[in-house]
Amino acid sequence: MRLDDICIVNSDVTASDDFYRLGVGLERRMRNVRFADFAFESGPRLAMWLRPSIAETVGAGYPETPGLPFRVTLELPGRAEVEAAAARIPASVRLVAPRPDGAVRYAVTDPDGFVTVLRAGSSGRTRIAEIELAVSDPVRTFDFLERLGFVATPGGGRMRFEAGDVAITVLDVAGTGHDQLTPGEFASFTRNGGHLMLAVELDTGDQVDELWADLVARGLVSSGPPAVYEWGARSAYFVDPDGYIWEIYAWVETPR
Repeated sequence: MRLDDICIVNSDVTASDDFYRLGVGLERRMRNVRFADFAFESGPRLAMWLRPSIAETVGAGYPETPGLPFRVTLELPGRAEVEAAAARIPASVRLVAPRPDGAVRYAVTDPDGFVTVLRAGSSGRTRIAEIELAVSDPVRTFDFLERLGFVATPGGGRMRFEAGDVAITVLDVAGTGHDQLTPGEFASFTRNGGHLMLAVELDTGDQVDELWADLVARGLVSSGPPAVYEWGARSAYFVDPDGYIWEIYAWVETPR
């Protein structure tokens, strides 16, 4: 099990592609009329998918209400790369409230209003370092993420899960306890009502079927039973109670 894609639902693939490729400086992996994505040496890809296309795939469960705030942190090889990206897209850039390590971080806003935080990494490579999700019921979300197979990690007073080469951090949208959103942090969260999909790769089609049955029994809204799609994956889609879209899938065929 691993988190394979972090996908933002957009309105214009060309505009998103230009922003992340020419502005942020990411290397595109694939592009067609409805989809583009950017791959890294390790960890999940950053993907863009046109709203009509993903809404059709997800089906009747596609969220009609605005999504909750979230934030994606992208690590670039060094400070020079972060500063260069900020210079290429100055109109969308603002500084983010510093964390205890004092590192400079910029929030950049894409054409659809999605916010990505850029920071310098210590590994010399580009990767998605963290995805932070505001939720209405942290206990319910904790149970859901454990069901998906993610492992909770202690420390920092916040709910964090290991998801391969990326951390998932859960924050209480109500603003209570240690996991609250501070005003400085909230300023750099996507809160335009846009939607986010996270794709979880499993090892086998049988695992997809078993997990789908378990999540449906727990009341999650599903697009329907798992099916094999043209790209060769056995997949099912869910919408959780906070409006986040989740795909569970396993590769079972050669893409058609």
